[in-house]
Amino acid sequence: MLIDIYQYSADVITSIFHSKFLWSGSRHYWLYMLAYPVIAYILYYQIRSSQRSYLSFLFPRDIYTHRSNILDLKLWFVIIVILKLGFLTLVFAGVGVVTGFIDSGFDLLGPEWSVERTSGDEPGFLDRLLFMVVVTVCTDFGFFIMHYFYHRLTWLWEFHKVHHSAEVLTPITANRHHPVDYMLEGCSAFLIGGIGATLFTRFHGIEVDALTIMNVSAIHFFYYMTANFRHSHIWVGFGKWGSRIFVSPAMHQIHHSVAPQHFNKNFGFIFSFWDWIFGTRYIPEQKEEVVFGLPDGESGYAGLTDAMLRPFKDSFQRLKDTKSWVRSPTS
Repeated sequence: MLIDIYQYSADVITSIFHSKFLWSGSRHYWLYMLAYPVIAYILYYQIRSSQRSYLSFLFPRDIYTHRSNILDLKLWFVIIVILKLGFLTLVFAGVGVVTGFIDSGFDLLGPEWSVERTSGDEPGFLDRLLFMVVVTVCTDFGFFIMHYFYHRLTWLWEFHKVHHSAEVLTPITANRHHPVDYMLEGCSAFLIGGIGATLFTRFHGIEVDALTIMNVSAIHFFYYMTANFRHSHIWVGFGKWGSRIFVSPAMHQIHHSVAPQHFNKNFGFIFSFWDWIFGTRYIPEQKEEVVFGLPDGESGYAGLTDAMLRPFKDSFQRLKDTKSWVRSPTS
């Protein structure tokens, strides 16, 4: 019995290690984690000072020993446990049911609602490129719109507030989410992305695999190469024109700022044009000094238990007050 417990524990640890560091769909994949210190060194070399070593630039003690970062690590563990309980499997199953209904609906409408190709047709490079763009844009909109609602609806904000209560940012802060926040955002992204993939296949006529690099879409691969800077103390911008298309790490740090001019800005995940459409895009013209945390009047969390349980209580209170469901754009 004891041997079985040890074996099970070893299997779980191995699975977690593989899913976080050996799977290219994780922002903590070894290659992306390696890119973080390499790119950081290039930035350090440009601004290096004799008073500060590279290691102290990369891992400031006051940030990595901060109590906020300790809570990040605890919440990361909770999210890992949820994933091990099969959350993503349930999400994908649900998305499969919905997209299956949509596909069946088109079948009922008749053959004019689909494009048929001969059985010999094989998807080419342009097919795969177009499919990748369509699905990535749809999935990205799913992330964006849920993120937008988190900030606009008071009862959803209570769950997302756990993420914004971080007073320092490190790559681990990306996992600082309440489970409800994590689940709803995942459902929104995968559902809209799944619908996009279904419609593309229906009207394109053949099943297509996305254009990938190391088993992730090419767009996501390049996004992940700088993604760990989004939650960090290191400023990485994409320039004026690059930021019109993509959300730079600097733009996401602005999103976490407590400065009033930064409130409810830059909700995007990969693409910044969603923020442009919704009037929430903020492109910094130069490096800005930002302080992270919650707006004035919002309280943080005493620890892991408080961060897990209080959002349910606070959200329920918000739901009861239907006249104040919508948050002010400046809070």
